[in-house]
Formats: sequence, structure tokens, C-alpha cells
Amino acid sequence: MIIHSYVQSLPFKFISPFNGNKGHCNQCSFSIPQKKKLRSLSVNVSSNCPTVNVLNDPIVPSKRLPSYYSKIIQECIDSGSFELGKRVHAQMLGEGIKPETFLGTKIVMLYARSGVLEDLYVARKLFDEMHERNSTTWNTMILGYAKMGEHLQVVDLFFRMRESGIFPDKFTFPSVVKACAALEDFDGVRQVHGLVFKTCLSGNLVVGCSLVDGYARCGSIDDAVAIFENIDEMNVISCNAIVGGYVKVGRWEEAWSFFLKMQELGLPPDHFTFATAARICSSLRSLEGGKQVHAKLIISDFASDVFVCNSLIDMYAKCGDSESSLQVFELMTERDQVTWNSMISAQVQSGHFLEALMLFQKMHTFGYKSDRYNLASALVACTGLAYVEMGEEVHGSMVRNFLDYEIITGSALVDMYSKCGHVDKARQAFEKLVERNEVSWNALIAGYVEEGEVQEAFKLYREMELAKNVEPDPFTFTSLLTLCADQRNKDLGKQIHAHLIRIFGATNIILETELVHMYAKCGCLNDAQSVFDQMVERNSYSWNSLIEGYEQNNQAERAIELFKCMQLEGTEPDCFSLASALSACINLSDARKGKGIHGFILRNALENQGVLRYLLVHMYAKNGNMNYACKAYNCISDMDVTIQNIMVSAFVGCDRIDEAWELFNKMEERNIVSWNAILMGFAKNGLKADIFAFFQRMQEENVEFDSSTLVTLLDFCASLPSLAQGEQLHTLAIKKFTVQDSVVLGTALVDTYAKAGAIEKARKTFDEMNDRNTIAWNAMITGYSKHGHSEEVLLLFEQMHNEGIYPNDVTFLSVLSACGHTGKVEEGLKIFISMLEDHKITAKVEHYTCMVDLLGRAGYLEDAKEVIARMPLRAEASTWGALLGACRIHHNAELGQVAADQLFALDPQNPGHYVALSNIYAVAGKWDMVEEIRNMMRIRGVTKDPGVSWIDIGNETHKFYAGCQSHPNNKEIYVMLRHLTLRMKELGYVPDTKFVLSNAKDLEDEEYFIQHSERLAIALGLISLPKKSTIRVFKNLRICGDCHTAAKFISKIMHRRIIVRDNNRFHHFENGVCSCGDYW
Repeated sequence: MIIHSYVQSLPFKFISPFNGNKGHCNQCSFSIPQKKKLRSLSVNVSSNCPTVNVLNDPIVPSKRLPSYYSKIIQECIDSGSFELGKRVHAQMLGEGIKPETFLGTKIVMLYARSGVLEDLYVARKLFDEMHERNSTTWNTMILGYAKMGEHLQVVDLFFRMRESGIFPDKFTFPSVVKACAALEDFDGVRQVHGLVFKTCLSGNLVVGCSLVDGYARCGSIDDAVAIFENIDEMNVISCNAIVGGYVKVGRWEEAWSFFLKMQELGLPPDHFTFATAARICSSLRSLEGGKQVHAKLIISDFASDVFVCNSLIDMYAKCGDSESSLQVFELMTERDQVTWNSMISAQVQSGHFLEALMLFQKMHTFGYKSDRYNLASALVACTGLAYVEMGEEVHGSMVRNFLDYEIITGSALVDMYSKCGHVDKARQAFEKLVERNEVSWNALIAGYVEEGEVQEAFKLYREMELAKNVEPDPFTFTSLLTLCADQRNKDLGKQIHAHLIRIFGATNIILETELVHMYAKCGCLNDAQSVFDQMVERNSYSWNSLIEGYEQNNQAERAIELFKCMQLEGTEPDCFSLASALSACINLSDARKGKGIHGFILRNALENQGVLRYLLVHMYAKNGNMNYACKAYNCISDMDVTIQNIMVSAFVGCDRIDEAWELFNKMEERNIVSWNAILMGFAKNGLKADIFAFFQRMQEENVEFDSSTLVTLLDFCASLPSLAQGEQLHTLAIKKFTVQDSVVLGTALVDTYAKAGAIEKARKTFDEMNDRNTIAWNAMITGYSKHGHSEEVLLLFEQMHNEGIYPNDVTFLSVLSACGHTGKVEEGLKIFISMLEDHKITAKVEHYTCMVDLLGRAGYLEDAKEVIARMPLRAEASTWGALLGACRIHHNAELGQVAADQLFALDPQNPGHYVALSNIYAVAGKWDMVEEIRNMMRIRGVTKDPGVSWIDIGNETHKFYAGCQSHPNNKEIYVMLRHLTLRMKELGYVPDTKFVLSNAKDLEDEEYFIQHSERLAIALGLISLPKKSTIRVFKNLRICGDCHTAAKFISKIMHRRIIVRDNNRFHHFENGVCSCGDYW
């Protein structure tokens, strides 16, 4: 055998107790008299060194027999007087007595049983020098090695014993089995068992118990049970062996059942039984079972046993009953270091970190010292409290005790510094470790993960892979996958996925769940679903991750479907899954499904749990069901500012601004969200005076506005639009924020400037932004598109692609619109095909509408009609409206009538359709059809929207209707317009009357056009604004053809830049030319 060969190679060291002088003790100055008459020997235990005393009836030394010394040495062994026995041996040597087998065995026994390793070497020397040995001699030596834990020597002697012809007996086998078990030599135990069987000793209690224990320690509990059942007599030792065996292999339920069986058999448990039973309950987390063990312990003889009480402290802690742990601790009359360590650990396990640290300090006052175990617990407590200062004190104690290099304490130190945000100190502690295990590596990796340091975390993982005696475990990958999820780093996540498959093959539930979570967070729903589908076992976390992933990625229907599947497969929804399901209902505006979830919440009394109470109110409010929203709101017991803000926002969302205002004024506590909600309400309802007064109140009350406040105000300015107020808000933003670093704020400014007609300022703001997402690019592209700057649109679209920003459906909508407004048919068609084929974006109705407009404006009316006929979606009013507008431009009354008929069916109350068709017939001179359309409008109760134009002069907005005579500057306005008309005629102006829906005379038509609202607003700008300043006019309807022509003449005559924004686009008039190139 390998063990036997190994034992043969071991050197044996013999240390003599003598220094060469016969009868002289090497350990003191005592010398045994050579001729002193002795009868017997005894020990004077009161002296520093045992002495030999002479008793009565002296015997002449020369006549002493070996049996005499045998008796004396046996007395020394029995009384534990090993030093005295060694002196007797020395006297024998002095007298020249050569012991035979019996006496020699006694002398070997003397040295073998002393418990001193050097004496064991002497025993072996004497054993090897014996000419004849019996079974007792061999057993003595084997037992000596066994007691000193020299298991290899035990096995070696056992084989030599057999080779010498001495057959093992019932005293030999227990020691050998124990040695084989300690060496985890299962084959050795089986060989010994075979010999036991041959000697018919299987039923012997001691031998049987040793075999039971041996098999149990080797993990073969079934063999142990088989031996146990064949033992002639059961006792507590053999039962303990079985219970311990079940514990060793983790078969806790069977261990507990066997413990109960011991009670049924009436076998009184000992301290080992109680301690093991407590450990079983710890592992099973069975508090009830633990209390049963404790109750039996109280009436036993081991109630105050330190070993057992320590196990009870640990059991109660792991079962979550920290109070009982503390009671056991306080009632103990005797404590040891393990007791204190167990109690400190118990407090840590229960989350009572402050109490653990207090106990740690109290321990020192009782004279106990810090060791690796209580120091590690103290560090965990510091971690839980984020108490770095105390952690540094514990660190100091570790350094003083040379424990900062050890793996247990060092790993806890790394973990403490990592979790407390001191990853640099964690790294220093890590570097000092002599040995590193998975815990220390994982702690540092987790520290870098917490700090968001992707590269360092992954670099450390690479180092861990190359390190010796350590491999990445599930906790390693859990940290890395969490980092990928938090930073939405799908590429790194896929690398880590490949690594863990290579290391673990089929992954476990923890890693699979983290993979689902990571992929869902990164928006890789196909990958998340694939991992989820392969999971053999799914927990609530994996379900929640996938449901949330679909909900967060605008796949609310799929999220609801999974929520149902989760319940069908027997997984009970928790607050997280319910929250995701409610959010999905909010996104779908599906109150019906939401009510079903609300019912589940009420049945399980969860309506006041965390975010659910907020989501219920939000869900009903978004669906416009304010009655249910109010009921859900009123059911909330502990009202706070968050839920009140949701309710205010809900009222605002349902246009119930008065109720929102009332609740706002009742709120005892408000935050910026509260103020922003009311601000949004004013903006939504177009209350210009109220919104700016409210913002002024915010500033007066020193409410710190945020970027959301300014974004709301800027969006409102964009809707007016108001350039002056937008510029004021920009100034405020620059003072308070770093505008170029805020994507949201920068985008809002770009949009405001673009909609207010200041496209140059929009571009300047856009260029200054340090970070631009797709929405920011869309804002700038849409701005250029509305201003008719198609070249800039196409250049920006190309630049966007070059910078790696992915366009979305909105981007393509703006680009196609720009192509349509400028007649770029070929470019538009290429871009539309690229959207479908290259970018895999599904075209919406709006995209097909742009294609109809693109082709129709360019005169390809039949192609535009064909697009409508072949589009996979049902054409909407906007689509037919584009075709009708094209027919108006190209005077196609027949196709115009077809488009109008569709519009009258889809949107019969829109006056614009009737007006457009009337214009077509008016140009064609078909006044009977014009009159018929007017009659149709009267019958259907459709009235034409009055044209309104407005212009900002300073902070005041001036509105004009056609023929308006009420303006304070009315006289100056009309004088200016008549003067301009004369100048225009001189330059060749002829009124464009083709769209006038009457048979008016030329002069009357001229006066009619002078009174148009946009021309009145332009005139006010000319007389009120500084010379050379840009005039910006806004109109609610399409600018009329004659006013478009007039604006070109006015810009040339007055040397002014005029910008008119109608309901479709911007027109920039400068030096007699319009930016639209008259293609509108």
C-alpha cells in the first residue's frame, strides 16, 4: 500500500531522558542512589521534581526481580506518574536489568501513554529493540500513535504486526479504523472490516462502534448503518457515530430522525449527542427542533456543558432567534473563547452589528483575547454598519496580532473596505494576504463592481483565472454580471457568459438567474428568454427579471403574458413582479388587466407595500379612471410626499388642474416634483400667465428648480412659440447648470429655438452639446426639416450615421418630410428603402404619408395614389390629406375629389379638407362646386377656422385676425401696408386671387389681401421692432399664396429678414426670396 511505503520512509528520532550517567535524571539534578535499600516507590507531588521515597521493608537491590519493577511501572502508569516511571526505568538501566517481553511491554506502555511526542519516540525505540513482542506490545504502540494523531504510523505498525504473525484483536482494530478514517482511507477501513469479520468480532460493541464511526467519517453512511444494525449491543457512542455520519454527508433529515430514534430506544444522550443535534437543527433551520433539544438538555447532566451551550448559541442564531442565543450565553456559568466567538458571530448573523461590536469590546474586559474568528466577525459587523473607523481599529488589532496576513481575517478585511467604498485600501489588504481564496478574490472584485470600475473588475477576474489553487465560483460571476447589468454592457456580459459556460458547463440556478437579469437589463430580450427557457428550475427573481425586462423595453403585452405564466407554473408573485405587471398595464393603458392585479394585491394585503401603492394610483390615473385612483389614494394609511405628488400629477394628466392645485396647497411637505407637477399642469392647459407667475413664486420661495423645471418651461415656450422667454430661460440654465453636459436640457433648448424660428441658435446650442443622443439629433434634424433646409437635414443625417448614432423612426420621418418639402424625390425614395431594408425599421402610417407627400408635391399624383393603395396599413386622414394637398398644388380636381371623399368619411368635422377642395374648384373656375361645398359645410355644421397670426414685441404677444381694426397701432399698420402695396406694384406685384373663394373685383381683392392676418402682423413688426432686426410671425393656418408673394417683396423693399411659421413649416424671406424656393 502507498501508506505503508510512505511510513517506511519516515525517520524516527530517539531522545534519551538520560545524559549518559547511569541513574542521573536529565531534567533535574536528582540522582538515584545505587545501593539504597528500597521496598516501594511513591510520588511526592508537592515538590517541584518528583522524588523517589523509601518505604518500609527494604529489599536488597541486587535481589529485585523484573516483576517488582513491572508492578512499580504499572502503578506509575495507572496514577499518571510518568516522570516517576521514567526514573524507575533509569534505575533499572543502572542496575543492568534487561526486561523480558512482559516488562518491556510495560516500559513501552509507560512512554507511549505519557502524551509527550518525544516520549513516543522513546517508546518506539524501545519497541524496535525488543527481541520478542506480544499482541499487547503491538497494541500499546499502536494506541500510543493513535492518541498522538500519528495516523500513518498506526497504519504502518498494523501491517507490520500482521507480517510478524501477531493477529490483531479487539483492542487493535478500533485504533486502526480510527486512523484510516482520519486519513479518509475508505479502502483501508474496508480491509480492516474484512479482518474483523474473519475474527468474528463484528458484533463486539467497541469494534463495531469503531467501524460505524470509520465508515461514517469516510462518508459511507449506509455501510455504517449496516454495521450498526449487526452490533450485539447499541450504546450512545455507536449512535453518535451514526448521527455524526449523517451530518458529515449532509443528510440532515435522516440525522434528525436517528437522533429521535435514540430517544425512543432510551439511550441517554451525552454532550456530543446534544451538540450534534443542535448543529442538525442549525442546518435545517428548525427552531422548533432546536427548542426540543434545549428542553432535553436542561433536564440532563450536560445543561452547563460549555461545548453544548456553544452549539446552542450557534443554533439559535442560525434559526433567527437571537434573543434565545443571548439568553443561553447569559445563563452560562462557565465560558471559553469559543463561547464569546459564537455569541459575537450570532449577533452578526442576526444583523445586530452594533451589539456584536459591543460584545467584542466586552470580551476583552473578561480577559479573552482577539483571535482570527472574533476579529473576522467584528469586521463583518463594521461592514454592516459601514463603520470604517471601527473597522480600521480592528485592522490595527489584526496587525498587532499578525493576523492581517491570514486568509480568514484578511478576506473579511478586504470585504469590509470594499463594501465601505475604500477599494484602494481593500486592494492593499488583498496584496498582503499570504494565501488567497475565492472569498478574498470575490470581495475585491465586488468592490470594483460597486465602484463601477469595469476594467479593473474584469482585469482582476483574469488574474484570478491564472492564480493557483483558486477558481472563479458562482459568486465571482454574480458580481461581474451585476456590473454588466448596471452599466448595460451587453458585450462584456456575453464574454462573461462564455467564460462561465467554459468553467461550469451547465450553469446553476444562481448564475442562470443573473444571466437572465443581465440580458434583460441590457435589452437583449432574446438572449434573456433563451437562458430562461433552458432553466430547469426557476425562482421568483428569474421571473421578475424577465418580466421587468419586457416591460422596460416597451413589450408590455409580453410582460403581462409572462406574469400569468409565472402563476400557472406555481410561482407566487411578489412585490417586484406585481410592480412590473402594473407598470405594463400603465404602458398599455389597460385598466381591466390592472384591476385583476389590484384584486390580487388586496387579497394578499399588499396595497400599502412599497411602490405598489404608487403604481395603483398611477395606473388608474393614466387610464383616466380618477374615481378608482382616488379610492386607491384614500386607502393608503401612511401618506407621504411621493404618493401626493403622484396624485397631483394624476389630476394634471386628466386636465383637472383645479383639483391638482387644491391638493398642492394642502400638502404639508412639498419637493421639486410637487412644484414641477403644477408647472406641467399650467403648461398643459396653456396658462401662460399662470405658468410664469408660478415659476416666479418658486424663485421667491427659494425653491431650487431643476433641469426638469426648465425643460417644462422651454417646451411651453416652444409651443407658443416665444423666443424671448426661451432666451431668458437659456440664461438661467447657463447660470445654474452646465448646459452642454445635459442632454435633456440641451435638446429642449434646440427644440425651443428651432420652433421659435431661431434655427441658427438651435444649431449653435446643438454643436455645443458634449453628449448627443438620438433624441437630440432628431430635434435638430426636425428643426431643419421644418425650416425647409433639406441640405442641412441630409448632411446631419449622414453625420449622425458616421458618429455611430442609430436613427429611429422619428429620424426618418423628419428626413423624408424634408425631402418632400424640397422636391428631392430620388433621395427620399432611397432613404425610405434604406429605412426598411438596412435599418429594419417598420414603416408607420406617418412614413407612408411622407411618401405620398413627396411624390404628390413633385407631380407624381398617380404614384402617390398607388402608395396609398398598396401600403400594408390602413390610410389615415393625414395620408389622404397629403394627396389632397398635392392635388391642390397641381390643380387635379378629379383626384382631389377622390381624396376629399375619403377625408369627409374619416374626419368630417375638419374644415381644412373642405377649404382645400374648394380652392381646387375655385382655381378651375367651378364656382358651382365651391358653392356646393359651402352648403355641405353648413349642413354638417362645419365652420372654417379663422386665421390668426401673432408676433412678439418685447414680452407681449400681439394677435391679429383677418380685417382686424382693434389694435392700438391700427392706423400706422394700414398706412404701412398701403405704402408697401404701392412699392410692391412698382416692382411688378400683382395680387394672387386664384385662391379667393368669391367673384370679387380686382381692387376689392387687393384690399382683401391687405387685411390678411399675417400681413397685419408683419406690418406691426416693421413699425415696432428695431431696424435690421428679424421679424418673426406665427400663423395657425397655412400661409396664403398672395401673402407669401407679398412677404418676398416686403423683405426686399424693407431690407428685412422675415420669418413666418404656418401650421406646416417655416418660411424665411430675405432679399425677395423664400427659403422654400416656392415649393410648398
